[in-house]
Amino acid sequence: MKLTFFGAAGEVTGSCTMLDTGKARILVDCGMFHGHEAGKKNHAKFLFDPKSLDAVLLTHAHLDHIGRLPRLMKEGFRGSVFTTDATRQLTKYMWEDAAKVQAEETEGSGDGPLYDSRDIAKTFKLLRGVTYGESLTLPGGIKARFRDAGHILGSAFIELNVKGAHFVFSGDIGNDDVPILRNTEPLKSADVVVMESTYGDRSHESSASRADLLKQAVTDVVKRGGVLMIPAFSLERTQEILYEMNGMVEGGALQPIPVFLDAPLATDILPVYRRFPEYYDNEAYVTMLAGDDFFRFPGLKVTRRGRESFGIDNVKPPKVIIAGSGMMGGGRIVRHMARYLPDKRNMLLVVGFQAEKTRGRRIVEGKKTIEIDGAKVAVNAEVRRIDAYSAHGDKDKMLRWLGTSKKEPNMVFLNHGERDSSEALAKLVRQENTGTESVVPVMGEEYEI
Repeated sequence: MKLTFFGAAGEVTGSCTMLDTGKARILVDCGMFHGHEAGKKNHAKFLFDPKSLDAVLLTHAHLDHIGRLPRLMKEGFRGSVFTTDATRQLTKYMWEDAAKVQAEETEGSGDGPLYDSRDIAKTFKLLRGVTYGESLTLPGGIKARFRDAGHILGSAFIELNVKGAHFVFSGDIGNDDVPILRNTEPLKSADVVVMESTYGDRSHESSASRADLLKQAVTDVVKRGGVLMIPAFSLERTQEILYEMNGMVEGGALQPIPVFLDAPLATDILPVYRRFPEYYDNEAYVTMLAGDDFFRFPGLKVTRRGRESFGIDNVKPPKVIIAGSGMMGGGRIVRHMARYLPDKRNMLLVVGFQAEKTRGRRIVEGKKTIEIDGAKVAVNAEVRRIDAYSAHGDKDKMLRWLGTSKKEPNMVFLNHGERDSSEALAKLVRQENTGTESVVPVMGEEYEI
């Protein structure tokens, strides 16, 4: 059997891993690249023949895991795609938004978008929804199960049983005690694990402090009459922030102030969250049963249309703006940053991972001037981070999860992380699992299992 990494090897995005058993070729995820040279990487030909694949399995609906699937279909893939029911529903929203962004970004260039609405419709028909724990038989007699990863709504790690060997693909493993979702299921047993390492070299703040840090950021901005900007990923991070603020405002911990959800994609997918309460943790489920819509609270205004977004400028501070994109490379947050970053009364609250060479990474590294639409913008606003809002588990969580296996895996491949982060986690895996070989894979390299 062979395992080959066609993305997220030595970097955080572009997840795409092939398992070739000799009887079947299974692809786990088919994600977009973000950050440095992303356009070039996304438009490059696949390093394998899409027609040769027997099936694709999707761990969750973030674009760095699903974003190139319509392209795979365009290049000849016609097999089935398996994923959880919630992920299946979310994919269409994510692809349609990505196609719109691509069309805008590539207008007048030679590349053009990766796909359009017709490609999305054809690809969506290939998707088959499954439930957590359901046993599937894939081509080649492979047995598969999807387990709750606790990362985003519908996220899964995937177990494959091939000729008695147990493979596990982590996808993205969630942080501990996140709002709305259940915690990650135990690993149970594995011979070979492909495990993410986004935060493989660091620990988050405690989950208990997360809401307190958010509350403090809002309180500090209110005191100085400023604007709190929260660049948030439209899928999961935005919903978590709304959930936390709902509890603070309705519980009296925060006085209502204008809070703008300026993220059309995040707004569009809220109904999907409401459609799958069976994925909630107990607290969120009880709240839902009590009739409380935790995505609504006094002071919140949804600004879906462009003119409503520009109208935010007319509202006097203090105010909070939640907008995409999470890495600040595009989306509505960029316009707000250009307007509000130069004022020291304001604050930029970073709640997600910032990939190398992105605008967000430059800001968290302390750059005092950034470029937006060709203009230099001073970063005088305060910049804070809350890593505990990350949807990714830290190094401690990853090691704990790996330790839930009844036996030490024979091999662990660390992907979906910058090389230093992956190498750091690989070293820790070797220290805690003396019988396990840990490998940081190289893009395009084939590994015999």
